[in-house]
Amino acid sequence: MIKKFIKYLAIFLALFTAVESYAYNVTTTGKATISKNRLRDAYHSAIKNARLGAIRWYYKENNQDVKVTYEYLKFIRSYTILEQNIEEDAVVVKLRIDLDDIALQDASLLLNQYSDTAVYVYRGINEATLPDKQVKNAITTVLSSKQFSLSNQANFLGKITDISDNTQVEKAFKGIDTNVLLIFDFEPVLSFENFKDSNNTCELTTTVTINDKKGESKTIQIVTGSNNTNPAYCYNDAVKQATNETITYVRENIVKLPESVAKLQKYEVKLINANNFVLTKNIMDTLSKRGLIKSSKTVSYTQKSVVFEVESYFSPEELGGKIKSSQLPKQPTKMDFGRKELVLDFAAE
Repeated sequence: MIKKFIKYLAIFLALFTAVESYAYNVTTTGKATISKNRLRDAYHSAIKNARLGAIRWYYKENNQDVKVTYEYLKFIRSYTILEQNIEEDAVVVKLRIDLDDIALQDASLLLNQYSDTAVYVYRGINEATLPDKQVKNAITTVLSSKQFSLSNQANFLGKITDISDNTQVEKAFKGIDTNVLLIFDFEPVLSFENFKDSNNTCELTTTVTINDKKGESKTIQIVTGSNNTNPAYCYNDAVKQATNETITYVRENIVKLPESVAKLQKYEVKLINANNFVLTKNIMDTLSKRGLIKSSKTVSYTQKSVVFEVESYFSPEELGGKIKSSQLPKQPTKMDFGRKELVLDFAAE
């Protein structure tokens, strides 16, 4: 049998369409031809094909014309292998798949969010003051949260040998297909007498120059600081605050998102009477994995309530509606909404 497989030099992937549905638990069969005796590769391809087939079936059943890509695999909660066989020159697997139908309803929103492409350089802080990794993390985290894509960042930096040379930086920017160039110039305030806030132990003046492809340039400046007594932590706090405030200003006032684009919203989700911090964390992790919230962080915690600050493309009311139809580790018995708040009450009825 294996000798026969060696004859096949090209990979041919096929997908069976035999699909059975149990609510949104789907049984589907995937098939992949074995090439160059690579049995394991064919096995994994067959599993992937079966998973993609289940998602295609979902949209067909719901009369939606959707081009399903590998990114959609994240909307499968779990799958179980029911059967696996070798038929002539191919591996065939049969899977039982648990589809996340709530997330699949909003897949186009969650996967295809609008974003402007951006590139950046930063100057003025050396490794002794704050490690390069921490500065980059502060900048990239905020850019991502404000729907800026850094897909061309590596290509951009590869064209620059001296980031202090503005002419070279701007030339590299013109040579790539990117909307915005951000130049961060950080300058630690070295004299305590010049501190904006006398309680701070470090301060930082940040100047951000924003260039676009039209050759237009705008500059904003901000002073941030922290009272952390550890110098590295202090400057890390100052950099995070500076990047958050400047990039937020850029997105809201200079490089605005089109009105038709779903925008990230920041508000609080308060879980009360859950009486179990692990449970509340599991609920938030579930919402995050399903794409219903983009990020979350704990704001406060007591025995009776836990408050999270979240970012989501859904309003508090919309998120509440998604939660009602979701399979969470535990369902709230009551919900309350505010402009900047969603309250989930788990008290027994």
